[in-house]
Amino acid sequence: MHRGFTLFPLIFLILAFPGTLQAQTEEKPYVNSHFIRVDTILLHYRDWNGNLAHPKGKVLLIHGFIGSTYCWRMNVEALAAEGYNVIAVDLPSFGYSDRSVTFNQSQSSRGLLLWHLLDSIDRGDTTRWHIAGHSMGGGTAEAMALLRPEKCQSLMIVAGMVFLKNTNLETQFTLLARQKQYKQIMISFMEKQLITYNSVRNAIKKNYRYMPDSTVVMNYLTPLLRDGTAPAVLNVWAKAQETVPLSAENLKNLPVMMVWGNKDKTIYLRNGKRFAEKIPNAELIIINRAGHDPMETHPDVFNAIYLSFLKRTSTR
Repeated sequence: MHRGFTLFPLIFLILAFPGTLQAQTEEKPYVNSHFIRVDTILLHYRDWNGNLAHPKGKVLLIHGFIGSTYCWRMNVEALAAEGYNVIAVDLPSFGYSDRSVTFNQSQSSRGLLLWHLLDSIDRGDTTRWHIAGHSMGGGTAEAMALLRPEKCQSLMIVAGMVFLKNTNLETQFTLLARQKQYKQIMISFMEKQLITYNSVRNAIKKNYRYMPDSTVVMNYLTPLLRDGTAPAVLNVWAKAQETVPLSAENLKNLPVMMVWGNKDKTIYLRNGKRFAEKIPNAELIIINRAGHDPMETHPDVFNAIYLSFLKRTSTR
């Protein structure tokens, strides 16, 4: 990953904290929840308009660090109301997906996993996907677009961990996270100090730029309280070796839009501007007074932007 885009995970942690596919039975956290095993990973996803005979298009939504499908709650209904089939997925180690300590958490690895998920959902349908990702999930969305451009209709990145080339993340923190004696200390610290109501509330406050209500905090916190979250999340740094070399230059034939808040203090706007300068076809829209989660804090503005982009790109 480009050096300029690698500081977010460590800062966030300190402050806040193709394969065989098989259906799996598990208690549903939402009425539209589904569980499916992709290779060895059990993934949780939610589906809107999945039974629609002729959807206007297909949209995949990917959350960011410590997030889940809940992060898109202010957007999915607007997209579904316009006739899109919408899938929101929990990445491995987050939400209600598997807490694996062996899964490779690199962007290319996550991207391949999600394409295998979509292959199962498609069941032979060749309609291309609109891929959208927020924060850490923005990098995963970018990787997906680069891995299988023939299956991607458009790319939306929301305050994302964009990269120019997906080189491995190597920092002092990463090296410590791979050492057994330090790893256990970090896991204990996360469980006792970071995966708590107050820490999660403060993390959301930093991203929203205002204090979230208790309902929002609990919907973020509840999946993080599942057994195995801390070691699995630490694996985001300890085990994240890129499996496929990717270059953002290869996005030149794909519609790319980026949305950023001008008050984002988690992944700074300058990262989006730098990416837009290098990728001429990438359109950058800035939402005034928004922080790191504009799709949650400014949903009407974000939804109008995204629906307009989908309309323009669905017929290309």
